[in-house]
Amino acid sequence: MSNRTAKAKTLAEMMDLANRMESKLALLGALDRDCTVEDCMDVTDQVATMTHSLHRFTQAMMRANAVNGVDAEYDALFSVDTV
Repeated sequence: MSNRTAKAKTLAEMMDLANRMESKLALLGALDRDCTVEDCMDVTDQVATMTHSLHRFTQAMMRANAVNGVDAEYDALFSVDTV
């Protein structure tokens, strides 16, 4: 596996992890907004900070994927069809 392919594979795995983090963060936000419990809205600021930070992280990964055709390298190796 070439260095570029290894980068592409690693970035794809990181993007998958970021997607899972986004789902967990949405769940945490929904739980925090449940005002039927006494600890309602106790981590609102932290959820907002994590959401902002995750967005910035995701944007950086997207830029990294675009550098030097990393997406095309990964697609060629793993036969991912693009439309």
